[in-house]
Amino acid sequence: MIDFKNINIMVGVAALFSTVSINSYGDGLKEVSKVQKERKYKLESEEKIYSVLTPLEKVVPDNLRGYKEYDEYAHSLMMSNSSQIFLTNDVGNNFVIYMIPHHEAAIVSSIGVLRYTTNPKVKELAERVVKIQKNEVKIMQNLLEQGELRGNENSEFLKKIQKLNEQKMDMKFYELLGNDSENVSEHYLKSMIPHHQLALEMAREYLRYGSNEELIKLAQKILLTQEEEIKEIELLLKNR
Repeated sequence: MIDFKNINIMVGVAALFSTVSINSYGDGLKEVSKVQKERKYKLESEEKIYSVLTPLEKVVPDNLRGYKEYDEYAHSLMMSNSSQIFLTNDVGNNFVIYMIPHHEAAIVSSIGVLRYTTNPKVKELAERVVKIQKNEVKIMQNLLEQGELRGNENSEFLKKIQKLNEQKMDMKFYELLGNDSENVSEHYLKSMIPHHQLALEMAREYLRYGSNEELIKLAQKILLTQEEEIKEIELLLKNR
């Protein structure tokens, strides 16, 4: 049995500031790996080890400059697969191991857009994403740390979650160097649609296989809130 509380290995964002190389899910991640190798974001300590249980406030670097770096860092969080070391056959365990960095990426992107957008509706959306998903990350981390997500083994669930993530790795980087509010807002809105869609698909799969009551409620909430946010985003893009 893995002791998640005391484990001390490099996972997730560790690759962003160490010499650990990132293995990719496939060819679609080669560009992400290149970005990760080229950038070293300063966190609290270059030698500290981070995991899916690292408190969220310690995950976001303090030296990101420009929306482009927020976007790159968010992609790196979500696409890193070094958390594979934590995977078991437990459905709930595997769900949160994929969903935690997915949420963290949305939070980082939202923090980035809040710095540079002047659009009040985009700001309101981003603030809501940060608030809701921060709380959900804490819930998932608590369940993982307390060992509440074991005892429901199904290897088929892991295969489906991995396949979903492989299929959704076509999100585009923010290519513009500037921080123009309109361009930043447009990229954020467009990138959040496939990002939310992946969360919805993972939540649906968990509801098919999962058994933890608290995680079932969380998955149901993801379906409710993120389906509504996709509609909101599509309307914002339409009315630009």
